[in-house]
Amino acid sequence: MRTLLRRLTGAAALVFALVFAFPVSATAAEISDAARSDAAVSAVAQQAGQAALSEGFPTGDAPGSPALPDAPRDDSPGFTAWTYHITSSCSGLEGPIRQGANFWGDAQETSSSGTPVECTGGYVQGCGGGNVVGCNWGQGQRIMLSTLVSDFALLAAHEFGHNWYGHSPAGCANWASAYEVMRPTMC
Repeated sequence: MRTLLRRLTGAAALVFALVFAFPVSATAAEISDAARSDAAVSAVAQQAGQAALSEGFPTGDAPGSPALPDAPRDDSPGFTAWTYHITSSCSGLEGPIRQGANFWGDAQETSSSGTPVECTGGYVQGCGGGNVVGCNWGQGQRIMLSTLVSDFALLAAHEFGHNWYGHSPAGCANWASAYEVMRPTMC
């Protein structure tokens, strides 16, 4: 009887914790009725193979950055060796960051030199305003990536790409080409 009572108490505590934790998460993701209709339209558009910008995360434009050329529309360019290092804030995310860096060619990961790559669980602050998920300050002086996106490697590739290129026209970033990687929204 005592064991049964302990199990029921433990189950009740678990249910209690879930009930009170879930509304906090749900509130953060709650959308208005107008946005719900936009989301329904976006879902239909995505099923038709079109990416919905309203559901994506914008990437930032660092203040004072010089105008960069557009990325090429053909195959990924290869650059001569360049370096970066992954900071401790990105622990566990090294693989996707390396994948993003290697998209651009001969990337050399080091223990402490080259472009520092940092990670955050929220939005990136100080990068052209608003809620942005990535920023590359000074064409490789510092990169900050948010874990809010679904394709972290693509975000890393996009931000590394700002070492050489500006944003492509509006649209959702994808892996099709350097031009597509440099689109300004992570969908």
